[in-house]
Amino acid sequence: MERDKPVRILVADDYVLWRDLVHSLLQAHPEWEIVGEACDGLEAVRMTNERLPDIVLLDIGMPVLNGLEAAKRIRQGSPTSKIIFATQNNDAEIRMKAVANGADAYLLKANAGSELVATIEATLNNAQCPDADFH
Repeated sequence: MERDKPVRILVADDYVLWRDLVHSLLQAHPEWEIVGEACDGLEAVRMTNERLPDIVLLDIGMPVLNGLEAAKRIRQGSPTSKIIFATQNNDAEIRMKAVANGADAYLLKANAGSELVATIEATLNNAQCPDADFH
């Protein structure tokens, strides 16, 4: 997909080393810009509503407001932002709740090194990524 402006990405996770890993994985893509980092769910909602990113990379287990509830609020305030859950949680019930709350994709953090970029690209193109769930 050709774009005339950078893809804007918001990273929401309470673990700073994860956010650093995301930075390192995405730095090879100058057409992608991290427009903010949130360390809790409420901050993720606020920043999304202010910055209107194309992609919100969202953890489920965050303080103040968990990622599932944050996703519902993000979907209401910024309906065009695509939500990718990046989590350690592989529980089927949690995955179903993620879909119900507006997730466009679900990525296990353990697979991020090999799948994060492909998941973002597939989500941007509304395509199915073979290694991540739903789009």
